[in-house]
Amino acid sequence: MSYMGDLTDNQIKEDAQQQLNNWDRKHDNVVFIDTDGCVLDNMWAKQIGVFHPLFIEMFGLKNIELFFRIHAEFHNLWGKTRGEDRFLAIQDSLNSLLNDREAKKVFQLDHIMRIKRSVDAYIQWIDDNDDQKLGGPSLTRFHRQNGTDYMTTILLAWSEAVNRSFEFTTLKMPPFKHVKETIMEISKNADILVISATPYNDLRMWWENAGLKQYLTSIGSKEIGTKAEMIRIVMKNAEYDPNHSIMIGDGGKDKTSAYDNSILFLGTVPGKEEQIWKESINNVFNSLFNGVYKGSEYEKNNIEEFDNTLKEKGPWELPGYDPKKEYLKLQNNRIATYKELGLPLDGLFLY
Repeated sequence: MSYMGDLTDNQIKEDAQQQLNNWDRKHDNVVFIDTDGCVLDNMWAKQIGVFHPLFIEMFGLKNIELFFRIHAEFHNLWGKTRGEDRFLAIQDSLNSLLNDREAKKVFQLDHIMRIKRSVDAYIQWIDDNDDQKLGGPSLTRFHRQNGTDYMTTILLAWSEAVNRSFEFTTLKMPPFKHVKETIMEISKNADILVISATPYNDLRMWWENAGLKQYLTSIGSKEIGTKAEMIRIVMKNAEYDPNHSIMIGDGGKDKTSAYDNSILFLGTVPGKEEQIWKESINNVFNSLFNGVYKGSEYEKNNIEEFDNTLKEKGPWELPGYDPKKEYLKLQNNRIATYKELGLPLDGLFLY
């Protein structure tokens, strides 16, 4: 166990990947762990109370709040895209919203198209520049080049507002039950890297507040790279055996990032997180450390359940789609979250 230390803002700006390139290998096993929705039960609160209401307010979407939430909640919480970067999730939400046959009946698409063009332009700029990663620093640079584009300005303001709201929503939330003792135990036999699409300082503060940072080797955030990229760098530099390497996550991108690097994957199936963390020492990590987890019955069952839990199609793609009924299915949960966070209920479409 040897935490490599916190990165400063300047270090992140100048060489965000320095700890991955100088990886401090202590064990023959490595565990990559996501945070939001995996070790921390904050996915619902962050999306419903922070990400979505701020986007609706700042981009002037109050008149279509019902439709926006149906799409954004699916891509961020229930679909195979769960856990993807916030900007990719917004892009997916806008794309599917534009293809919602019921939405087209009740509002003009011009405003959504304007927002989408700016989001698409930023993501394309990232794709065209290998040295840039999705996140605040790169969006700030992109904004300097496109400051006259109003939607780009709002996109940057939205992302910064989301970051500033983190400490008031999830920073003090505890981890799922059984997470702490499990991480303490596996740190005796494995190097641990947190890899997440969350900003670095938010991750650092949460793991520190939870009393778990000392059991990590390092923390990898969205400024440092994609999850797949961070796994690739560590696996290449430290030369771990893939059969002794595993990614733990709650989203489809987590699984893809693991398999793209030929390592193992453990899905914290939404709704069964505590059970999986409780079972993991005996059913996963003891086998991993002995190099026999791959192909085990537990692995097969976990992957099958994980794949079956996250959905391929959104409700707007299914027969009998009624947006009002779909929205109201979770309205009591939204109201409870708003009350818990002290948010005004006029931020919700009430019937």
